[in-house]
Amino acid sequence: MLHCPAFTSDAFAAIGAASPARLSSATGEHWDAEAQQEILMRKTNKIFLTASLCAWLAGAASSSLAAGGHFAVDDAAILEPGQCQLETWFDRETERAQRLLHVGPACRLGAVEVGLNIDRVRQGTSSTSTILAPQVKWALALTEQIGIGLIGVANAQDRSPRYLGSTLVVPVSIQVSEQWLVHVNVGRDFRAEQTDGNRAGAALEWAPNAIVSVIGEHFREDGATHRRLGGRWNLTQATSLDLSRAQSLGARPPAWWTLGLNTAY
Repeated sequence: MLHCPAFTSDAFAAIGAASPARLSSATGEHWDAEAQQEILMRKTNKIFLTASLCAWLAGAASSSLAAGGHFAVDDAAILEPGQCQLETWFDRETERAQRLLHVGPACRLGAVEVGLNIDRVRQGTSSTSTILAPQVKWALALTEQIGIGLIGVANAQDRSPRYLGSTLVVPVSIQVSEQWLVHVNVGRDFRAEQTDGNRAGAALEWAPNAIVSVIGEHFREDGATHRRLGGRWNLTQATSLDLSRAQSLGARPPAWWTLGLNTAY
């Protein structure tokens, strides 16, 4: 683990302590000007490089509770005031030709996060549809370790029937330790032309550092049970890359891979 010192005036005073004049007076020897300058530059670069890396890690570690992104089990956290994000991902089934391309912008507006989910779904080689789903999310931190929220989504498509239904979900996130997070979702789908159904899920997230996290989840939606295992890599303080494999549980369970890219601004 990288130890991050406090970069105060004392730290930069250490650079001055290594200046050519101080080195010469301390040893009583004559120093070559170029050699002294090289020593000074090395010390300066080391301090600035360490400070920059620590600042990046601190920013990544202070981000909102995940999972989120393409993972089915959501977290009980929303964006910071004035912040926006863009979540994108691509799904592909391993056996059938079904594909899905998702684009989901969202912004914090007052006490809630407002977003629009746009999904382009391709069934087989010919049937293609677009689904639009506006979403509102609210979250509250009950303690430093526990958060709860409420998510509402409406779904419509570019073919008949236009309106598909809506979904309400209550997410709960628990910070078990510095490295472990638990997310639990309970909700219900209100379908326009079909029987309503319950949905639920639980996810366990392990983040050994600020760069990478591993997420496993077990969830039920649309009358089927699924499980997923994936990872997230924080490319920068504001951008992350997701990769996962999901499997449905049943007689002929389909499986699919998902690649996602998320950015906040």
